[in-house]
Amino acid sequence: MLSMDEPDHKRLRDIVDEAFRRRAVLDMEPHIRAIADRLADGLFAEGSPADLVQRYARMLPLEVICELLGLPQADRPRFIAWANSLANFNNALGFLRLIGGLVRMRRYLQQRLRLAREQGGEGLIAELVRVEKEGGRITPDEMVSMVFLLLGAGSETTTHLISGSVFELLKDPARRDWLAADWGRAGLAVEEFLRFVSPVQFSKPRYVRRDVDLDGVSLRKGERVMAMIVAANLDSHANEHPDRLDLTRRPNRHLSFGTGIHFCLGHQLARIEAICALQALFTRWPTLQLAVTPSQ
Repeated sequence: MLSMDEPDHKRLRDIVDEAFRRRAVLDMEPHIRAIADRLADGLFAEGSPADLVQRYARMLPLEVICELLGLPQADRPRFIAWANSLANFNNALGFLRLIGGLVRMRRYLQQRLRLAREQGGEGLIAELVRVEKEGGRITPDEMVSMVFLLLGAGSETTTHLISGSVFELLKDPARRDWLAADWGRAGLAVEEFLRFVSPVQFSKPRYVRRDVDLDGVSLRKGERVMAMIVAANLDSHANEHPDRLDLTRRPNRHLSFGTGIHFCLGHQLARIEAICALQALFTRWPTLQLAVTPSQ
C-alpha cells in the first residue's frame, strides 16, 4: 500500500480504513492504557538500570498491534519475539535471524488467515477475511503484506516517538514536571514531540517523471528523490523557532504523518499510544532519570 498509486492504493486502504476510524481507535484506548500500566509496573523487574526501548517503548506498540490484529493471547509472546528480531540486527548472525523470523512470521500469518476463514473471529485478520469473502478485491499475498505493513509502520515508528519523547523529558526534568502536573496537556505535548522528534525522518523514494527545476536544483527524468520530513518539521517558514522544543506550541504545522493520499492511516492510534505511554510511565516512576549522559 505504501508504494502504490491510485486506484490500487484506495482499493487496499478502504479495506483497513474502518479498523482505524476514530470510534474504533477510541474503543481501544482502555486496552492501551492497561498495557502501558502493566509495562510501566514491570520496567525494573530485571533490575536497574532498565532499557526503556526494549522493555517499554518497543513493547507497547507491538502489544497494541497484536490486539488490533486479534491474535490469541498465547501466541503474542512468540509473535513479539519474531517482530523484535526484525528490528534488532547489526551483524550477519542478526541478519540470518531476521530472515528466519520473516519466514516464521509469514507462515504464522498465513495460518491465522486460514483459521479465520474456517472459524471467523475478531480483529483485523478476521476483517480482511470477511472482506475477501464478500468479494473484496484483495489477494492472499496482499493480505499478508498488509499485516506486515501494519506491523512495521505501526510499531517501529511509535517506538521512536515514545522513546524520543521520554528522552527529551528526562533531559529537562522541568518539562517532565510541567507535563505531570496536568495530563490534560499531553495531547499538545505529543504534537510537539511528533514535530521535534520526527519519528519518520523521510518519505519513501519518488522518481522524477520529467526534467524539472526544483528550487534551483535541476532534476532529470528517472532520478530518485526523497522528501525529508524532518527538514519540513524544522522549517522556520512553517513554525517559529523550529529548533526549540515548545510543548505549548500552537499552531503546530508538522508533517510527521505525511500528507495527501498516503496520510498516515494510524495517526490517531499513534497519538493515543504516546499519551498513554508517557502518562503511565511518569505516573509510576515520577523521578525517572537517564542512566547515562544524554550524549551517550
